[in-house]
Amino acid sequence: MTIPIFVPHLGCPHRCVFCNQWETSSVRTPPDAGFVRTKILAHLGIRAPSIEHVEAAFFGGSFTAIDMDLQRDLLCAAYDFVREGALRGIRVSTRPDCIDGARLALLRDYGVRTVEIGAQSFDDRVLSEAGRGHCARDIARASAAVKGLGFGLVIQLMPGLPGGDRAEALRSAEEAAACGPNAVRIYPTVVLERTRLADLWREGRYAPLMLDEAVELTADMRELFAERGITVIRSGLHPLSPGEEASVLAGPYHPAFGFLVKARLKRRSMERAIEGALGTSRNAPGSLLLRIPRRGKEEYIGHRSENLDYLRRRFPEIRIAHAFADFDRMEIVIENST
Repeated sequence: MTIPIFVPHLGCPHRCVFCNQWETSSVRTPPDAGFVRTKILAHLGIRAPSIEHVEAAFFGGSFTAIDMDLQRDLLCAAYDFVREGALRGIRVSTRPDCIDGARLALLRDYGVRTVEIGAQSFDDRVLSEAGRGHCARDIARASAAVKGLGFGLVIQLMPGLPGGDRAEALRSAEEAAACGPNAVRIYPTVVLERTRLADLWREGRYAPLMLDEAVELTADMRELFAERGITVIRSGLHPLSPGEEASVLAGPYHPAFGFLVKARLKRRSMERAIEGALGTSRNAPGSLLLRIPRRGKEEYIGHRSENLDYLRRRFPEIRIAHAFADFDRMEIVIENST
């Protein structure tokens, strides 16, 4: 269980072209120590008995760039719960160019276990067009500093930024993986109201990724990270409230984006499995039964059965049926036509 405490735009030296955290977090005023305590107590009060691992997380803004006294006040309020054993630890999100020894020492003194770095891209031109104010070298340096002091490292990426494309996103994923993070977040770029990106979109100078394009690209990135043993802990923005969703003007926002990506990965695995099974079959198959694990069956079937529909179009010469079974992985039963 992660208790999110939003500090929108606090510490940020400027506004990136894509950013409007007041809209995506529904937080309009900066938190203080009292707010932190109240928020943590409220979440602990509704924690299910089965949940043992609880963290407080300062999201939004650039936490390590906040005034040091305010950082200390916010951290101290959360650290009281760490010392009492109610929280396992604290995580913060920040910019790569606002990380140094003194800032990391403060985090370590107050129970921070994980530092999330908003990298967004490892392409200097994309970073410049996004108004990030740092370069790719800063990300690598900050990542090494975080890992060097024993913190967990999470890197956040944003495919689809101005100046970027599929090749750039995959290169950024490769370079992020080379930094050795414990986990990654992937947030395909969406156009939010009251941002510079919204102006560029209205002027016809920026075209966001289409939803299916973003799902495909994010699936590609997840496969890359999986090959390297790196967990992707989120794909896409968290589900927004109706009021928050109204601020999304364009781009691949979907309240179940993460599910769509996982379903796409399952579709790929089924497609590869069918191709493999057909390749080893001596006779022309007449029908094929997919024995789908009952657990996670929704990801195999896909949104509105789109995965099964895709497979039937992909293999039109075969009748494809499915059934649910209590297996850990999918099995294929082929019935030959001769």
